[in-house]
Amino acid sequence: MNIEEKATLAKRLRADEAFQLFMEEVREDAIAAFTHSASHESEKREEAHAILRGLSNLDGAIASAINAKAVNDKKGQDRGHD
Repeated sequence: MNIEEKATLAKRLRADEAFQLFMEEVREDAIAAFTHSASHESEKREEAHAILRGLSNLDGAIASAINAKAVNDKKGQDRGHD
């Protein structure tokens, strides 16, 4: 898959209301599990933290795909002005 195709898919995900709704729901559930766990429930907190890291990684991957296209487009413009 090329940079443009990947960026298009990433933008579609970022704009998709259902996807964003589910991402936020999972994020809120993980935060609630993390913040409402008892002191002896370290495994529960670790799992919630892992979920939050995963969501953050997914958000980062989406942003990276979009940014990669922008950088690639910018490089193409720069080459046109040589």
